[in-house]
Amino acid sequence: MPWQEFEIKDFSEGLIDKVDDDLLPDNAAVNCQNFISTKIGSLKKRAGQKRLNNTELGGFIQGLYAYYYSNQRRLVAVANGTAYYWDGSDFVELKTGLHASAMAQFATTANYMVCFNGINPPWKWDGIEVSELANAPSKGRFALFHKGKLFTVDADTPSIMRWSNSFQPETWEEVNYWEVKAGDGDEITCLRKHLDTLVIFKKHSLHVLSGTNLDDFRMEELDEKTGCVGPNAAAIDAAKLYFVSENGLYVWNGMQAKNLSQERIPHLWERINKPYLHKAAVATWNGLIWFALPEGSSTYNNLVIVYDPNGGRFWVFRGINASCFEIFNDGVRRKLLAGDSVTGFVNEQDTGTDDFGEPIEAYWEGKSLAVGIADRKNLFSWAVLQDMPGANGVELSASLDYGEFNSLSPGDEDSLVRRFEFYTDYEGRYLKPRLSHNLLGGCEVRGLKVYFKPFVGVL
Repeated sequence: MPWQEFEIKDFSEGLIDKVDDDLLPDNAAVNCQNFISTKIGSLKKRAGQKRLNNTELGGFIQGLYAYYYSNQRRLVAVANGTAYYWDGSDFVELKTGLHASAMAQFATTANYMVCFNGINPPWKWDGIEVSELANAPSKGRFALFHKGKLFTVDADTPSIMRWSNSFQPETWEEVNYWEVKAGDGDEITCLRKHLDTLVIFKKHSLHVLSGTNLDDFRMEELDEKTGCVGPNAAAIDAAKLYFVSENGLYVWNGMQAKNLSQERIPHLWERINKPYLHKAAVATWNGLIWFALPEGSSTYNNLVIVYDPNGGRFWVFRGINASCFEIFNDGVRRKLLAGDSVTGFVNEQDTGTDDFGEPIEAYWEGKSLAVGIADRKNLFSWAVLQDMPGANGVELSASLDYGEFNSLSPGDEDSLVRRFEFYTDYEGRYLKPRLSHNLLGGCEVRGLKVYFKPFVGVL
């Protein structure tokens, strides 16, 4: 009997861990890390990270904000209770005496940026002078500029939203407040603008404020069970609002909230450290949604789950510790920046092919494939990997009949195709492939082809 072929040329289905692996689509991953496929026929290792600042700030990064004024572009960072701005080569001290661990929230009003952290009095900066934001709630937790008004929630009254007069961020009249489902034992956790409305999250509910002022404001509770876990745990992408809830990763389309994670990655979600989920951070970047979360026993964000809205697929990035995200345009290009959740560095994401000079460890494990006829054993002889020119080095290993992974022996190769040999005793019914790359540099796989021969008349 001649050798037969089994081929995988599509890896784009992402991670699915809800069902047994032999029931998955052929292009899905049972397990993966630091690989991503956003188009059919290409599996790439994620891009790398590099430090923005060479000199470490104290503590961890408590907040990042892109402040644009006049012809200036400033990136503001808070770390270890001190606020800084980036001058293009180093961080310059801006304000001291802030709480050393409270997360900072920012907004830009008509004439200056403001910063709240729920503990220290709010402050403002116009690019020249730093001063206290007069008359604002002294323990304001959030900062959101909407309909010309600055909105916040005082830590002492966590179910009451307050706002300034229109275009007067230092005038806060006593009548400018709204109780959000008072007496429910919950508290407001996040504020976001969505289309023409203001979305107010509590931990276990979602509310929408429409209108322009107190005379025509109208609030509706649109979800009484689903809320957001923290102030950085939501981000807008076009007309949709993505957020982290206690029950999973969600999207809000203006009418309803949908759990995205429960249908594909419930087991990965089980590994999230729920008591520290309030530290979650969300960003949108190049059509993808980044969810930074604490995994396992970690008390800080050490995992990024990447969601591709085009098809609803998930990918897993590890090695990224992100307390917060910010997109900053330095006048040359846009950068996705992450505040380090452990150290005092601001890290640019999605750049280069290494993490601070170290290799990115990546792997992709496919389903257990019933190659040929599942009720008969097969003899596996060799496999061929199709690489992108100049982006290879991927290792291939295989598991037979749900056993351990064993590396295959490299054979002949050129710039496009590399051959791997199975050992002589590679006989079985089910084959699970594993691709890995732990070297410096990028890699890209375009296809995998396995050559096998069924045993005739042998079960």
